[in-house]
Amino acid sequence: MFRKDGDMMLFGLSPSERSFRGIWLFLAIYVGSTIFAAVLTPPVYWMVEFGIETFPDNRFAAWLSKYETDVYFDRLRWIGIIIGIPWVMSKCGLFSLKRLGIGASRERISTFLRCFGGGAAIAIFIFSLQVAFTKVSYDGPESSFAHILVGALLSGLIIGFLEELIFRGLIMRCFYTAMGAIPAVILSSAFFAYKHFKVPNSIWDNIPGGRFSAEWNTGFYIAYYDTIGISVDFNLMVFLSLFMFGAVLCVLYLKTKTLMAPMGLHAGIVASIVSYRKIFTISDDPNREIFGNAGMTNGYVALAILTIIFAVLVFKKWGTKESAER
Repeated sequence: MFRKDGDMMLFGLSPSERSFRGIWLFLAIYVGSTIFAAVLTPPVYWMVEFGIETFPDNRFAAWLSKYETDVYFDRLRWIGIIIGIPWVMSKCGLFSLKRLGIGASRERISTFLRCFGGGAAIAIFIFSLQVAFTKVSYDGPESSFAHILVGALLSGLIIGFLEELIFRGLIMRCFYTAMGAIPAVILSSAFFAYKHFKVPNSIWDNIPGGRFSAEWNTGFYIAYYDTIGISVDFNLMVFLSLFMFGAVLCVLYLKTKTLMAPMGLHAGIVASIVSYRKIFTISDDPNREIFGNAGMTNGYVALAILTIIFAVLVFKKWGTKESAER
């Protein structure tokens, strides 16, 4: 599995070749979108302030007034990424469902559904332990179960598709083409953990002038604190859990040669998390460090389970139907 495979290489390269071009292209988009957001955050925030002052009774303006400058920065950066990612993928030769291993064949749909069910089962098992050993109460959902499940399913499908397209479909394969399979799994999973590590809200209090004002350099302060925010209240267990989750998704992609597998697992877990949070109330508890809360990556139990799954995937003999299809 960890030997280089021509199907995973970018730019039409053979397994014996290597290229860092994909990494440089992605870094250009990531850094460029960060600078884009840093520059535009103040003027966009000023425009919103002007709109609020001009139309004080406008509901849309009132809604926008609730958001801090760091939220504007985050949304603007995503605009840059969304615009840039298709360009990078076309340059890498990934603007193709076939190259990504995505398709509507019976085998791939079956793979997606099996992995979706597996992801849901993993999450439900962990949440069952939380219900049994921590303070979790059922107070009745605010909306119908059907509404909750449909919303959770849509969230899972959207997040699973977009994140796997970027983190495994693009980033992992850029590292794979440059360095090989093992460095690709390690580095892309580390980046996945870095971007998913929750930055404490207190870090934004360091922005000069506060979060509800903007100077010309406010966006650059936000970019700086967003970059180093992981070092504030750093939790090794959470980082390792996120890393191991990313590694599981990477190995699943390498084993099956189809992005439908990690998309399914990711979607199943996200859909379960969203449903769980909507239906149950999770209270503070001393056992949270062991069993976690409404997430999949913040307890020792989840870390242990993800590590076991990773080991099973690495050493398990996997069927080759997907590979043959390609």
